[in-house]
Amino acid sequence: MGLLHSGARYGHEIDKYMEQMKIRYWTKTNRATIYQTLQRIERKGWVTSDTEVVGNMPRRKIYTLTPKGKKALQEMVFAGLASQEIVTFDYSIAIGWLEVLPTQLVIDQVIQRKSFVEKIIHQFSQEDVEDTDIYIGRRANVRFLKSYYEMEREWLDWLLRELRKLKKTV
Repeated sequence: MGLLHSGARYGHEIDKYMEQMKIRYWTKTNRATIYQTLQRIERKGWVTSDTEVVGNMPRRKIYTLTPKGKKALQEMVFAGLASQEIVTFDYSIAIGWLEVLPTQLVIDQVIQRKSFVEKIIHQFSQEDVEDTDIYIGRRANVRFLKSYYEMEREWLDWLLRELRKLKKTV
């Protein structure tokens, strides 16, 4: 709904916004999920839809946030900003049982993760954080994600040092 509020009007446009705003780095949303969500929030009355044809392009469904949807979005943002939920990470479960794998295999996997994290960090430009022509929500998300992944890289470096020490003692 936030992307509809920001100007996206149809599923493919939402998908492009998600890519542009780097949203996929913190949510597992794909194109199918976008369309399912649009249908669900339409049933709730949070959006309305209309069909549009542009030139020779196929028909597309255009979504508009309703006043009820704007209110729901405001409530979600308000609650989210004050959230006291503990952050969870799927791979933290795997980290808890590192000892079930040979140390070198763990090291190899951690190196792969670190490589992935470094690629993500390099995709965030300083311009995305500092350009005041880019709206504050996008800049704040990019800065948060970049900071998070930089912190994870630092943690992965620590983990690799500890694993290498462990390997030397075995």
